[in-house]
Amino acid sequence: MRLFKSFNKYNKKLAIVDENYTDLSYQQVLSETDKIKKTIKKKSLILIVSENSLGSLLAYIFCILNNHVGIIIDSKTNKQNILKIFKNYQPNYVFSSKGNLFKKICFKEHTFFNQNLMKNKLNKKKKLNKNLSLLLSTSGSMGSIKFVKLSKSNLKHNTDSIINYLRINNKDSAITNLPISYSYMLSVINSHFEVGASIIISKYSLIEKKFWEIFKNSKITSFNGVPYTYEILVKIGLKNIKIATLKYLTCAGGKLEKSKLEEIIKFCKKNNLNFFSMYGQTEASPRISYLKPEFSQKKIGSIGKAIPGNKIYIIDDIGKKIHKPFVEGEIICEGKNVFMGYSKNYMDLKNTNEQKYKLKTGDIGYFDKDGFFYITSRTSKIAKIFGNRIDLGALENFMNNKGYKVACLSDNKKIFIFIEKKYSKKHLIDTISKITNLNISSFELIKLKNLPRTSNNKISYNKLKKKDDRL
Repeated sequence: MRLFKSFNKYNKKLAIVDENYTDLSYQQVLSETDKIKKTIKKKSLILIVSENSLGSLLAYIFCILNNHVGIIIDSKTNKQNILKIFKNYQPNYVFSSKGNLFKKICFKEHTFFNQNLMKNKLNKKKKLNKNLSLLLSTSGSMGSIKFVKLSKSNLKHNTDSIINYLRINNKDSAITNLPISYSYMLSVINSHFEVGASIIISKYSLIEKKFWEIFKNSKITSFNGVPYTYEILVKIGLKNIKIATLKYLTCAGGKLEKSKLEEIIKFCKKNNLNFFSMYGQTEASPRISYLKPEFSQKKIGSIGKAIPGNKIYIIDDIGKKIHKPFVEGEIICEGKNVFMGYSKNYMDLKNTNEQKYKLKTGDIGYFDKDGFFYITSRTSKIAKIFGNRIDLGALENFMNNKGYKVACLSDNKKIFIFIEKKYSKKHLIDTISKITNLNISSFELIKLKNLPRTSNNKISYNKLKKKDDRL
């Protein structure tokens, strides 16, 4: 299954709007990406150090259109972590505005809009699975070498499903108010390009006046955000989003506080807007379920039901399917959108589908008598902070390697760092902030005489939870 056949179909239809360059039609996008084909001919592994820019977006489109495997990471990732990813994956080529970072390990081919196209000096030939299309980091802000492997089929199935339930058409447009390295933003981009709609590029945050100027002038039809996005929106005023062309709002990437959710639902109802609450994971390409707008109030807090084409259900501790409502267990997702498996280096990229289209989400939840699903907690140590996915286990390992013994928990609003009293609070939190690329306000340090242990000397996270009633 092939994504982006639309680029040959829509020709003169407007594809990309960028304030720094002239607008590009679908035909012009093809023309620009064709220029790179002369440099990169065979199926290659390409690292895209992305930012919300025309160059980064075209680099991604180029990979999809020409059957290359793209590794997308955010340009805000720590330099050392970017180089660590480069070392483990040895990409054949790199697209990045950070040309100096790669000057010792790459040859510069040419400049492509704001991106430097560079060739790895080693440029080793790699065995890449024929179905592999995209690698997205499990914890990009920390430069984790663990990536989610997505196939062409994964992306196509999920994209078609999103188009189906959001009824996206070629008159629609969306803005890049989230990083394009984020799987949720990529799904918005994919679903719009697939039907001949337009993407408006913005590098500005919601608190900048320039963002709202672009938003209103571009006649946006949908607004897509994570809980942190909506927290900001509620704070600065929901009226900012009210424009005549807007049809619906979507929220994914974590749980939104109930009071704020109620405020947004009320605003949407008053202004005749649809509000879609959605649930997903990068491993599911990324959408898993959605709540139809008509149930926003009645089933508030629910993640809804499975997207078209896949199914979700609950299993107990021994893996047996739960059939009774209101009984908690782990949420399982099955469908053609489920990823191929994980990778830690380029040697893992030749492997076939290891997941068999089945994903254990790590989320604990239940379904009600009407078949609507709810999440209550997580089994794994993955936190979502301001839309950023943070592997708490990896964070603990990073800190341990730097000489700090810490234990991390999260309520998906903050990361709570449990430490022993001997450590300097300021130095430790500065270190964690740099590693994760998150603001220091994202963390709270809790000093203990000793970290609690289990009988086999492992850290007892249950005891840590009891020490703080917010967890």
